[in-house]
Amino acid sequence: MSNQIKTPNVAEKAGVLIPIIQNTQGELHLLFQIRSAQLKWQPNDICFPGGRMEEQDKTPIDTALRETQEELGVDAKTIKVCGQLPPFISPLGLKIYPIIGHLTCLEFNLNQDEVADVFTVPIEWFMANPPTKSTMQIAFKPADDFPFHLVKNRSRNWQKHAQHEVHFYHYQQYTIWGLTAKIVQSFITMIR
Repeated sequence: MSNQIKTPNVAEKAGVLIPIIQNTQGELHLLFQIRSAQLKWQPNDICFPGGRMEEQDKTPIDTALRETQEELGVDAKTIKVCGQLPPFISPLGLKIYPIIGHLTCLEFNLNQDEVADVFTVPIEWFMANPPTKSTMQIAFKPADDFPFHLVKNRSRNWQKHAQHEVHFYHYQQYTIWGLTAKIVQSFITMIR
């Protein structure tokens, strides 16, 4: 088994749930999870529940509900699907379908292999606090076994391929960033 991380191709799809909960004061919050430190891909990052579509998933909604059930330990029947945002394409080519859902169950049995913790942020906070923005460069580098003798003047160094805008929300001790922050911003723009 290889230690390399598999890069998705554009045909791969994922479903994520944008979980809305209502607290005891009646305020609507978005629920986020903190990825386990043991994960190889994006450990400790903040995200929504979700993952790649699997064979048994007929739609991205099925994926988002299944993944939420697996990660948060809630019954998918306690999630009321309210809508869907347009899909996002990640910088690595994964097509992500954000599904909006209201969680009626607030008792979680977290899958500790994947989720370290959860927290919520009031939707009103996002309405009042736009994200900060920066850019990230995407680069490529030939592998060690690249046949340089076949391609003249090919650099062995990293070469910039593109750049994309990265969003950041800073809430209390949490930084919500990257694609999750872009999904949040799209959701907030939609509900305005």
